[in-house]
Amino acid sequence: MILILAVAVLPSSHPGTGGGMIGWSPKAEGKQLEGTIQDTIGKMTLEQKVGQMFMVGFHNEDRPAQEMNRQIRTLIRDHHVGGVILFDRNIGSPRQTAELNNSMQHLALSSSPGIPLFISIDQEGGKVARIREGVTQFPGGMTLGASGNPDLARRSGRVVGDELRGMGINMNLAPVLDVNNNPKNPVIGIRSFSGDPYQVVDMASAQIQGYHDGGVLTVVKHFPGHGDTSTDSHIDLPTVTHSMDRLNRVELVPFKEVLNRTDAVMSAHITFPALDDTPGLPGTLSHKVLTGLLRERLGYDGVIITDDLEMGAIVDNFSAKEAAVRAVKAGADILLISHDLTRQQASIRGIRDAVKRGEISEARIDRSLRRILHLKGKRTGGVASVAEQPITPVEQVPQRVGTSRNDQVAQTTAEAGLTLLQDPKGLIPLALEKKLLVVSVAGGRELEKSLQANGFRTQHRELDPDPSQQEMNELIDQATAVDGVVVGTSRAEIHSGQRRLVQALSERRIPVIVLGLDTPYEVSVFPRDVTYLALYGYDSHLLKAAAGAIAGEVPIRGKLPVSIPGRYPVGHGLDR
Repeated sequence: MILILAVAVLPSSHPGTGGGMIGWSPKAEGKQLEGTIQDTIGKMTLEQKVGQMFMVGFHNEDRPAQEMNRQIRTLIRDHHVGGVILFDRNIGSPRQTAELNNSMQHLALSSSPGIPLFISIDQEGGKVARIREGVTQFPGGMTLGASGNPDLARRSGRVVGDELRGMGINMNLAPVLDVNNNPKNPVIGIRSFSGDPYQVVDMASAQIQGYHDGGVLTVVKHFPGHGDTSTDSHIDLPTVTHSMDRLNRVELVPFKEVLNRTDAVMSAHITFPALDDTPGLPGTLSHKVLTGLLRERLGYDGVIITDDLEMGAIVDNFSAKEAAVRAVKAGADILLISHDLTRQQASIRGIRDAVKRGEISEARIDRSLRRILHLKGKRTGGVASVAEQPITPVEQVPQRVGTSRNDQVAQTTAEAGLTLLQDPKGLIPLALEKKLLVVSVAGGRELEKSLQANGFRTQHRELDPDPSQQEMNELIDQATAVDGVVVGTSRAEIHSGQRRLVQALSERRIPVIVLGLDTPYEVSVFPRDVTYLALYGYDSHLLKAAAGAIAGEVPIRGKLPVSIPGRYPVGHGLDR
């Protein structure tokens, strides 16, 4: 059955070519909107309804997939999927991305049931940014937390949102609400705003407002909290063993405070015995977590999206059909499956078959579909909804994406987060006539260029994450011929070679400035007499900011958003 759709164009700050409405006026609201959605649902087949509950990715083996291929055509045209998730394999340039998204929307609008797509992406900033070229790159959440400035979070969200919508992406799987209070967390870390749940609330609320002002929907993650894990759920099944009292005081605080601001919530593939003591059952598949806690106790009635059902925590323990059915029965509205067509089709069939045999009621499917259609008709920040404007004007991409004005917001954000944890010898700022050796595990060439731009004479060598004794000896010999060494480190608490290199330089009284390119917990393994400047990342803006700070051109005002056990509390930071 193909629905007849009204086409509407809505004047907005994002002018476009218009697109398929789901049978209601752009100004419909309240009972009128609900009535139209109900009428639409009544005309849809079971296959169309179930399809709307899936968000899928597509690939081309080990090659780029930057145009529609058989996989995504099949999923949109034959399985009626309601959403697509993009990865770096789908991204070439901003214009190509916009053209790809428009082509997928045109296919969805011209196929049954004619409902436009959610097109989503993980564009958090920092280490999780699927689009790298041609767009404005922002640091991750921890840089914003260190800045202590929610207005920067709002401004950064506004830029990212406007650029994404300009490329036809209408949903960002961000921000991260996880409270990072585990130094050994391998997957969240600098993606988190803070180890303080209330600072997470302040930053996330502001960033959500910014995303909305830019025209994109938000998906907060990972409910009920991935911050205190030492296992990566992409690989295995983590467990959070805290009591309900502790979860209420820490992990759940950001979700409780932000649920009324976000558009959707993403579930975590983590077991929480205090919430559901079923062995090996992750929150994503738990009725007690998604329905009992999120829906009933916290009162959330918006869209729930699963984390990727192809992650190790799921595929190593559940079949595609079982995972999909369990997720829907738990309370999920949208099932995210990012890669494999066979698993995607098996999951879709699994839900259809479960309804046909009465294991899941069609009324349960309709409840999810109603939430999905409401969200596709929702305006954000006064910008046209997904339903009102699914097509993006490709000719406007150069004026909206990767502009110099946007770049300045990113640079300001990077500078605001710089945090000087220790500088007992007063090395910062350095005299400009100094000759420096630059060694870094990442971004070394960019860092060297930035230091040169600030007047330093430099030499550069790459640094292995865990350098051998021979490599360290060569670096130390080279360091004796310069005035100081700038070392970019990452997770030195794990990679002991970085710690031993810094220790050896310090023992030889060679001035050394350590730049922390990841979480700042590693400072605890370095000598207290070594200068340590936390960057929380290594994109070009952060490296440029660090070089300016070393030269005394950029003020250092950031404060630790996490505590360093045995060394520094939350809020520590030296001003320069």
